[in-house]
Amino acid sequence: MISRISSLSSPTSLSLSNALRQVKHWLWDADLRLQRRGLQLALLAILAAVAMLSEFYVHGQFRDIPGLLNADHVKVLYGVKDVDLSRVEAPIAATLVKASVAAVLFAAVIGLADVIFYHRLVGRPFDWESMINISVVNNVFLLTVLFTFVNPLIEDALVYYDNALSVVPTIVHLNGFVAIIIAGLIADFCYYWSHRWGHKIRLFWNLGHVNHHRSRNLTQLTYPIDPPTLFLNIGNGKVFVLVMLPVLAKVFSTDIHDSGWALAFIMIFEAWTTPSHSVVLYYAELRSGILRALRWIFVTPAVHFTHHSREDQHNISDGCNFGARFTLWDRIFGTYVEPPPYIPATGLFSDDADYCNTPLRYLFHPYVRMFQELRRNNIRYWPAIIFGRTSYDPPVPVRSSV
Repeated sequence: MISRISSLSSPTSLSLSNALRQVKHWLWDADLRLQRRGLQLALLAILAAVAMLSEFYVHGQFRDIPGLLNADHVKVLYGVKDVDLSRVEAPIAATLVKASVAAVLFAAVIGLADVIFYHRLVGRPFDWESMINISVVNNVFLLTVLFTFVNPLIEDALVYYDNALSVVPTIVHLNGFVAIIIAGLIADFCYYWSHRWGHKIRLFWNLGHVNHHRSRNLTQLTYPIDPPTLFLNIGNGKVFVLVMLPVLAKVFSTDIHDSGWALAFIMIFEAWTTPSHSVVLYYAELRSGILRALRWIFVTPAVHFTHHSREDQHNISDGCNFGARFTLWDRIFGTYVEPPPYIPATGLFSDDADYCNTPLRYLFHPYVRMFQELRRNNIRYWPAIIFGRTSYDPPVPVRSSV
């Protein structure tokens, strides 16, 4: 009787197993790829249009303009505290507002130009499916709390930490244009080491910053953002900046409000360097000796684009060119690489890296991979698996490498 029931239920169980296997294949294993004909071509066009509009939103294009027009503070230089417009002369304040809007529009135009001229500049067709995939992932990171579960506790701790430092006396008071330079260099020093650690330590790389580098189709409009989990977002410079910057700020008090029209000049530089994933701006540098000369001091778009290169000569220390706005710290610590006279291939250094060309795998593959490494290896290897160097391979490696 039991054997008869088993034999009757086997086809159903087998069918369910096959169905689940098929679902896993479509949601996890299979890369997103649509044919260039018929209904699939039409679907690709619709999804690509939605993804492009979405990327304009994700990367701040147009979304920020209404707020900028009515802003009482303006960002002048990355990592430096915003300028309080009420503390600068009215003509300068009006110019800074216009410059901030112009910077957003400039980045939007550059992003669109990257897509239009990608094939001509890079030598291979633009990967529309990759843009769709990254767009879905970026929206999940931006619009959900799925990867931000630790933020409130850490943010509260950082507020307490910042308040505790308020009783420490400031040693040197700086203002004006000198304050901008010093504040920028201090912020960039913090960013440099935070970013470099994000490439060095497995936890921060595999569960965070690797997502930002997982693109062979890099443009200003299609780059993946870091997961917004504050604890893991070391690759974007947040951890070291949030911990060290308040300390350094107590050594150097930097008030940039007396810098006058130099603030507008700095904003022009900031507008140029912000679209740092652009193939069009990389090409512009190749054509202009003046723009290339700026690399002696500044992280130009080509300098940061080279940071995303997957070519072996750019793998100085699990990457290169870790600075945000100045090349000084990369030059001092030996990680600066001059951009090559061509647009390099981008992505991950490993030849068998999984680029996760389907949203579900993109989101969860790093966690699944680390869990598999922990499960397959003896517990004595767990510290190295979690906190070891990015280049560390456990005794029983997982097939896919990120």
